[in-house]
Amino acid sequence: MENASYQRVFQALTELTGKKFAYNSDLIPEQPVNVAVEQEALPVVLKQILGSKLSYVERGQYIIIVPAEKPKKQLSISTRGEILDANTHKELPEVSVYEVNRLTSAMTDHFGQYTLTASVPDEVAFIAISKANYQDTVIQVTPKDRFFTVLLKPIQEIQQQNPTDTLKLVRFFTRSKVRKHASNVSLTERRLAQVSLLPGLSSNGFISGKISNVFSFNIIAGYAHSLHGVELGGFLNMERMEGSGLQMAGAINIVGSYFHGNQWAGISNITLQDFSGFQAAGFSNHARKVVGLQLAGGLNTATETHGMQLSGFANHNSGTLSGVQLSGFINRTGTLKGMQIGIINLAREVESGFSIGLINLFKDELHQLEASTNDITPYNMSFKSGLNGFYSVISAGIDPHAGQLWSYGLGFGSQWPLHKFLIASTELSLNTLQPLDRAYMDGFNSDIRWGIRMGGRLTEKISIHGGPVFHYYFFGRHGQNPQFSDRFGTNTLYHHIRGNALTKTWIGYEAAIRF
Repeated sequence: MENASYQRVFQALTELTGKKFAYNSDLIPEQPVNVAVEQEALPVVLKQILGSKLSYVERGQYIIIVPAEKPKKQLSISTRGEILDANTHKELPEVSVYEVNRLTSAMTDHFGQYTLTASVPDEVAFIAISKANYQDTVIQVTPKDRFFTVLLKPIQEIQQQNPTDTLKLVRFFTRSKVRKHASNVSLTERRLAQVSLLPGLSSNGFISGKISNVFSFNIIAGYAHSLHGVELGGFLNMERMEGSGLQMAGAINIVGSYFHGNQWAGISNITLQDFSGFQAAGFSNHARKVVGLQLAGGLNTATETHGMQLSGFANHNSGTLSGVQLSGFINRTGTLKGMQIGIINLAREVESGFSIGLINLFKDELHQLEASTNDITPYNMSFKSGLNGFYSVISAGIDPHAGQLWSYGLGFGSQWPLHKFLIASTELSLNTLQPLDRAYMDGFNSDIRWGIRMGGRLTEKISIHGGPVFHYYFFGRHGQNPQFSDRFGTNTLYHHIRGNALTKTWIGYEAAIRF
């Protein structure tokens, strides 16, 4: 444009971008504008047009022209008014009314009326009016203005409620006025730092839910749009949208969208969408897709995990696990493409990898009971679960006859088909032996067994197995119970007593039916 007025340039930019311009006409220079741009971002164009004496503030669909230099003296302007629905002329309650520079805010009452006092850098204040599902409006207010009636136009597109604001914990700590401002106002602004006692009692005021912070310190609890830096909270940190950097809370961190970085919490980290980085919590971590590490004292949950879940009690992954689950009790995943280590491991399907635990249950994989007899205890039951290539074994047996003893053991094994009806397998287990005539016998009293079996299928579910077993037995307190080890393994390959310890080896047998 050549020799055009500022008003004409602003009108052209409105036609091109949909943004509306608001300004004090006394600030606008009278000289014409000469500008030639093509395929440039709006901030670049505005910088070229406004020069060094003017700047702008963007608030939703509005661009407010302001002086580039902040005046040393601020003026106080008060305004009152009522907000009505443009179609029905009914009063609109809970409408956000705020001054665009310092974001001093108010909210209409049940009669649609408001009162706002704000410090402004000019004799003209720009007041933004916003409500969810209505079109934003900006009005100019001077010290002479007393009362405004503003009509807000409804929009067809219905705004969905932010998922963070539906959480009971967020609703408990955050006043409804603060949440309503966050829902109404369409602006987002980044600030270097903020300090908060509670949501609403902060340096960002009641519009804290629309402000992104680089550094945030929350004495008890804080409520913000997003975090891109460092946040420290005495009890609770809440971000309505995304976060990145470091977030630390004495109790709980909540992020409504994605988070990239590190989250540390005394109780729980809750990221409602994807997380990448490191989550550590005293009790639980939650995210949708996890790329990185979750470490919790109690529970980790995710939809998809690429990395590790480590917990004191349980890990839950509803989708695909590409990595490791390690827990003190139970692991669960939809699809396993990695490793699970826990007492109980569950998966719907296994694409690759294996599980190590007492019980490993996978759909359409190996989980069988077995009744057996061997050269030490004639009556035994065991449970085998996992994959054909790697399964776990829990067993117990008894000899109520001459041996007068019982045993229990843990181990693992592997089996593979040789033919349609033939099966080969091998198992390694650690077993403890105890006499029936005593409640418990002290000392390290262990029988390590390595068995090689051949088996045959009788039906689809039932098979028989048998073969030799190599025993390595060690009794750490043999001198206190010298006759106990004579009850089994009499045909030894090796027998040695040194001090109070006995070591011997022999070859036995095992025969079993599995179903």
